[in-house]
Amino acid sequence: MFPSVIIQDKKIASFIFGQEINEETFQHVEAFDQFINNKYKKHLVETVPTYHMVTVFFNKEIAQDQSLLTDIVNKWNQLEVQLQSSISRKITIPVCYDTQFAFDLERVAEELGLTTEQIIKKHSEPTYKVYLIGFLPGFPYLGGLNKELFVPRLDKPRKSVEKGSVGIGGRQTGIYPVTSPGGWNIIGKTPIDLFDVNRDPAFLLQPGDQITFKSISIDDFYKVKESMEENPQNILNIIDTKI
Repeated sequence: MFPSVIIQDKKIASFIFGQEINEETFQHVEAFDQFINNKYKKHLVETVPTYHMVTVFFNKEIAQDQSLLTDIVNKWNQLEVQLQSSISRKITIPVCYDTQFAFDLERVAEELGLTTEQIIKKHSEPTYKVYLIGFLPGFPYLGGLNKELFVPRLDKPRKSVEKGSVGIGGRQTGIYPVTSPGGWNIIGKTPIDLFDVNRDPAFLLQPGDQITFKSISIDDFYKVKESMEENPQNILNIIDTKI
């Protein structure tokens, strides 16, 4: 796949492989990120891969003299790229969809012409892929949301969304790892911490992980939360992790 290139700044350029959130595009992103870090490392400060593009921070100006960009694109286009899915973990995350936590569940159901039970079923059925971590420490952007759950984000973001809140917005779903402002529609909450500086590892999820949600009762929510508070390492026994 040939990337289009957008120069973002004197030393920054984005290599774009499409607009859709899908596995093939993400595999091109992963392959290009590996390619440019292997072949052009001496020219790089860092690279930032996302759903559909790789933004590259160079250590030299590339806006006026674009010969480096041309060389990168030409060499990439000459490659016979073997796309493959990276080895990923499969992680099951418990989520309580009780209205005590799911502030927007009933409204979203009404907007989409579904029942709240249908929303929960359609949200907890798919396997999601972690395409990137960003916005907040450990915040996973997940692809694979059922099209019937596509819904706009809030017109006016909340000033505070509690950590663990599970939201949907646009074509994505995600989990707030820390309490922060946010504009996603909140439909549930997980008792586990995605980010904890006192735990090893501090970040629970990684790009490439495959995620499923398991609906739990509010009683189970507090049982899991209590176990987590007793020992943050208990999370490794609570989530169902497979390679």
